[in-house]
Amino acid sequence: MGARKNLRYDIPFYTQGWFQLGWSKDLRRGQLKKVRQFGKAFTLFRGNDGVVDLLDDVCPHLGAHFSAGGCVKGNSVRCPYHHWSFDRTGQCTDIPYADKIPAKARVGAHTVVERHGMIFMYRNKAGTEPTYDLPTIEGFDPDEFLAPFTYEFTIRIHGQDIMENSVDSPHFWAVHGHEMPENEFHEDGAELRITQTASVHRFGQKLHFQLKFTMIEPGFHYVHFPRLPGGATALVFSSLVPVDEEHTSHRMTMMIRKTRIPGYSNILRRFIDWQMMRTYHEDMRIWESKEYHARPILCDGDGSIMKLRRWYAQFHDPVEDTATRPDVRTVGVG
Repeated sequence: MGARKNLRYDIPFYTQGWFQLGWSKDLRRGQLKKVRQFGKAFTLFRGNDGVVDLLDDVCPHLGAHFSAGGCVKGNSVRCPYHHWSFDRTGQCTDIPYADKIPAKARVGAHTVVERHGMIFMYRNKAGTEPTYDLPTIEGFDPDEFLAPFTYEFTIRIHGQDIMENSVDSPHFWAVHGHEMPENEFHEDGAELRITQTASVHRFGQKLHFQLKFTMIEPGFHYVHFPRLPGGATALVFSSLVPVDEEHTSHRMTMMIRKTRIPGYSNILRRFIDWQMMRTYHEDMRIWESKEYHARPILCDGDGSIMKLRRWYAQFHDPVEDTATRPDVRTVGVG
């Protein structure tokens, strides 16, 4: 086995760890939907008991896709083709026209956790169960925040390129017209923490910001805005999920802490939404056409791009296959 097939990158495209698949609000009880990530299709569904689960989307019988006309029955998924049913562990539990269920009538099941209005799966190349729990967001109490803004983009780019954009200080000046931010790095075990001081000219005045990045995994990282105008604070959670060997899904959840000033938090939320999406779309125009240089020629003002890349590399899929994929038990709501 070698590096990824696509010649645009000479690093593995897929990463390992926890990844956000969507938001709780978008999956009703008794609903299933197709999710395509990591070069394959999955069926994400919520059983009648309210628990979210994830199965491989292809029925092992004759290859029909559960998401193409299938349905949720109780806490199982029923195939649209011959009505075989599979529970959240991937075991076939019912074949309406058979007296005996074949021992090999199973479909791959995956570990899922639902927390803070978001749905996560664990994924590694070997297909084994997670050896650690879903990470937490430090100091986060959802009751203290307004209802979030959510964003989802699918971009023809490696997730590493998106993430290193945060520490690429000169591009804030060249692309967005901001002053170049200053970054302070701190490595905490496998985690990378960055304090960024930035300024932007808006509405005829200079606004100062501090951002505190907590980079736990490519699929689970977030940034705190601890000092916003008016004493407010905010949080943006991000998950970079490879779709295939060309594209990455970037899911973001933006939350503003409630303030004592009536209506101020909503005004601030809309300002950050406008500012964040403006800069994001400016970056997207460059991301999808840029080339990847494994050994870029850098100058002393380019920041810590290589430090970010070294951190990111610990999550790359291993080059060699280490195991065949067993079925994984779904753990449900965390």
